Amino acid sequence: MMQPPRRVVAATGADGKSRVVLDGPAEVTPLGTMGVANLWCAPCPPVDNAAPTGDHLGGFRFEQLAEPVCAMMLAEYAPGLGRDDPGMHFTDTADHFHVIAGEVVLVLEDGEVTLRAGDSGIVRGAVHGWRNDGAETARLVTFVLPATPLDRGG
Repeated sequence: MMQPPRRVVAATGADGKSRVVLDGPAEVTPLGTMGVANLWCAPCPPVDNAAPTGDHLGGFRFEQLAEPVCAMMLAEYAPGLGRDDPGMHFTDTADHFHVIAGEVVLVLEDGEVTLRAGDSGIVRGAVHGWRNDGAETARLVTFVLPATPLDRGG
């Protein structure tokens, strides 16, 4: 049977600061000889599977984080990345990630959490940054989905 994977969700609290709002195992549903764990499930507009494939294979652009696109990316964080500045930022996206190698620290306004290979997380438009305190490169598979902007009081 599949071991329940660790799931971490970061969001903005009532005080407007980003924080971990959930950290624990995801429920595993046994399906015969396999198991499935929903790490996150939310309404999403359908993707056009008839669109030309080449339209979706370009290089990463920071601007895409402000566009209404869904993206799947592989990111690497070198040892020491973010030690002096974790690059705190937010986007109007729901970022889904899974650590496949090493470990990385998700830095939030109200705390931080270390994620290791096998851990998954979701950042729901919250201010966040990344740091690699380990001796090896951290690798993450990331899915970025457009989201409704949060009211940031400004």
